[in-house]
Amino acid sequence: MLHVSDLMREMKCDCFCWNSAHNSLHQESFYKMDCPFSDLWRNYLNANECGLGHSMDSNEQSLKLLEENEVVCFARFEYKECRTKIPYLKKLENGYMAVYPHLSAYPKENEALIMKVNQMILSHCGVDIVENRIVYLNKEYVRQDALDLNELFCISDKLFNKRNHLSKTIAECMDEVDVDLDGWIERTKEILNRPSVTPVRTKQCTALRRCNYYSVCFDESNEPDDSILFFTTNQHKLDAYDRGIRHIHELPLNQIEGFRLQYAQYMASKTQKPFMDRAALQVWMKQIKYPISYLDFEWDTFAVPPYTNMKAFDVLCFQYSLHVETSDGNLTHYNFFESKDCRRHFVEQLIKDLPKTGTILVYNMEGAEKLRLKQLASQFEEYREELESICSRMVDLSKPFEAGLYYNSKMRGHYSLKSILPVFSKDVSYYDLDIQNGLNAVFAYRTYDEKDEKEKKVVKEAISTYCQMDTYAEYVVYHGLIKEVEKDA
Repeated sequence: MLHVSDLMREMKCDCFCWNSAHNSLHQESFYKMDCPFSDLWRNYLNANECGLGHSMDSNEQSLKLLEENEVVCFARFEYKECRTKIPYLKKLENGYMAVYPHLSAYPKENEALIMKVNQMILSHCGVDIVENRIVYLNKEYVRQDALDLNELFCISDKLFNKRNHLSKTIAECMDEVDVDLDGWIERTKEILNRPSVTPVRTKQCTALRRCNYYSVCFDESNEPDDSILFFTTNQHKLDAYDRGIRHIHELPLNQIEGFRLQYAQYMASKTQKPFMDRAALQVWMKQIKYPISYLDFEWDTFAVPPYTNMKAFDVLCFQYSLHVETSDGNLTHYNFFESKDCRRHFVEQLIKDLPKTGTILVYNMEGAEKLRLKQLASQFEEYREELESICSRMVDLSKPFEAGLYYNSKMRGHYSLKSILPVFSKDVSYYDLDIQNGLNAVFAYRTYDEKDEKEKKVVKEAISTYCQMDTYAEYVVYHGLIKEVEKDA
């Protein structure tokens, strides 16, 4: 027995398809939901009084549900041992309309593939889908006191293109899909019935973001620190690895694109010592002024806005850590942690704790802390000027590494704070912490309000300790760069 989702995984990779079935990984939801998404879209579609399918329903049971009800949610159908579930089916004069709710603001045109497959499966079962719709979240909706489902949701017969614009109709997109469903099902069955699979490393393994099964398929722990596999954005590295090339400096020069970061990696591999553009680093460091504030936020993302002035997929900052270093070397720590709607207190306390002058060092600020502050400024207009002033003093500590001003092969092609910290300190580490990464901090935070006071204290301390480590790591890394520049001089 397989599911349509197995077919979709087969399109990506045999290993991904097989691992998803035989080596399933537990994954927490990226979004915080205060109630099930299905409850919301069913209310929006007035589908609370309707027929409901169940997980083991046969085709006959689903057909009976359709016969007895104008609307059926979660109907199950099967064709050649391939099962599927249709979220919403509504009876029309000439067939049925299928509606696909998406926890997304921009369902893309490639969603037409699964709609086409579902349409084909149901056709074999005697159900004719003549119309398709998508339901998605309105990114422009700003919540007021109560959640307005008619404003939160949009329904359309079109899908979004790569530029996030509604473009082709679902029908047009489906017409462009050519599917050999029988062959696809048999091919997927054959993969799932194998005792094991042999992984093949391709660009798709790390496209956009690394596959969740990458470390299951490939053990890179024995690769050298300057392995060709860690050569950033190089399009020839996989072919080179297959040819037996193991070190970055062994790659022919005509196969190096010439990016500054690649040059840093190449020189670090060639000289077997860290690469540094000392002059460029000195220029970057000249903008750093005391007192130096090392800042880091923790936040959760809400697909559905839970509080006033929030939009779909807005975040809520529940924690910050702040280390302030004065010119005489004194280091002071400030901490904030609260649950529920703590946005205003977060802003007020941050403004109070941050020095009014000096540089604010943040790691990877553009897609994180600075973006969070801009969002808060739009939610609390009375603090906009002060928050924008804070943003103007921010300097991104990740830039010297991402720009190739400094590279140590021990980074192994990674540029996160956790990857860089061991380069500058053997004593400061995340590994002894109860919480060792941001996602774990978020998942711990989500259970905070459900716990008793004793348990809350433990969770709060664990999250705060992790966040404090982030800002202390920024302090260690910045001073590590200073030492490298002075040593090189």
